[in-house]
Parts: sequence; C-alpha cells; structure tokens
Amino acid sequence: MEPMSRAELSSRLRREAVRYQFHVNAKIVWPSRSRWGRITNISRSGMFIEITDPPDLNASFSVYLALDTPLRLDCIVRRVVPQRGIGVTLSVPQEGKKRFAALLLALARTSEPNAASANPPAQQAPHALAAAGGSQ
Repeated sequence: MEPMSRAELSSRLRREAVRYQFHVNAKIVWPSRSRWGRITNISRSGMFIEITDPPDLNASFSVYLALDTPLRLDCIVRRVVPQRGIGVTLSVPQEGKKRFAALLLALARTSEPNAASANPPAQQAPHALAAAGGSQ
C-alpha cells in the first residue's frame, strides 16, 4: 500500500469531526485587543470564524461565544481565507467542557450535520461578554 501524502492525511483528519452549521456572534480576544466575529460552523475540534482583520496564521486567542452565558474556547488559526475569515482548531477549558459537549449534542439532535443553526444573540450579548472578561 502506498503511503498517504501529508495533505491527504491532514484533510482526512480534519474532517473526522462532524461539522455543524452554527451561526453565532463571538468576541475574539488576543492579549492586546479584541474584535467581534461570527461563527458559521463548528465541530468538536474546530470552527470557521468570519472576521475582518483576522489574526495571523498560528496565532492563539480566546473566543467567547455570545450565548446566554458566554462560552470560552481557546483557538489557534490554522487557515486564513482572505476577505472571509479564519479556520481554527479549538480546545475547551475544563470549566466549559460540559457546556460545549451539550452544545454539540443539541446540534447533533436537532439537525443533520452541516444543517444546524442557532439564532444570533440579543443586543445585550456584548454586555454579558464584557462581564465575562475582555474589553472591546
């Protein structure tokens, strides 16, 4: 059997996690600044964030999903799509693991992969996020 190319292996591994359409605003926080973006899809290992002025490839930052109670995810930029956004890998801090698992379970139960959706948060979400840590 012929060895698999690195690109093919990466592609296969990247898609092992089921990806769901999930539209929610998110606050992206670097040590020196913050920006708002929009999550368009999510899986247990990554997500795509629409954002203007994205961070550089391999940059690390935290994302706060604008849910009723913000959910923090730690991310690393793995792909930059000019004029569109970034693909990131994610890890979930210990305190958010149960909530993140519940979110993915809800997405899995309510629709087919790549078809789930959530409504954007109400206007008060930025205030809740500011209280969660991170400034505009």
